[in-house]
Amino acid sequence: MKRLTAALALVATLLAVAPGLAADRNVKLTLDGRPVDRAGGVAVLHNGVVYADVVPLVKSFDGLLTFQGNAVVVSIHGVTGRFTDGSRTVLIGQGAITMRGQTFKVNGDFYVPLDTFVTQIAKAKLRVNAAQTQADIYVNASL
Repeated sequence: MKRLTAALALVATLLAVAPGLAADRNVKLTLDGRPVDRAGGVAVLHNGVVYADVVPLVKSFDGLLTFQGNAVVVSIHGVTGRFTDGSRTVLIGQGAITMRGQTFKVNGDFYVPLDTFVTQIAKAKLRVNAAQTQADIYVNASL
């Protein structure tokens, strides 16, 4: 009986673990050819979608970031978006867009799908290599 209880406790613990663990892979992220974060870890491949930590992204674009409960509100060059933890929907202005994946938090860091952030909020271009090991954001350079 003790073994069954221990096994059930282990399964419950594994199921309750937050997203963004060992299965995720770091993605090198650049902005106009320069690393967004020299230490790495800003961007990750999670469930087949490239995500990035919203704080360094907003800093890279000289934007404004506000935490509101379980959401973040981002404003960059007049475009405002609201990302809610665990949601696949981002509210932009008066509309809503369904993202390729849902936002998530790991150790207090808020991750958003990179393609939605770059193309819809920052109004920049994004290129991700086929292996999804590098993502390049282009603001001042052409693709």
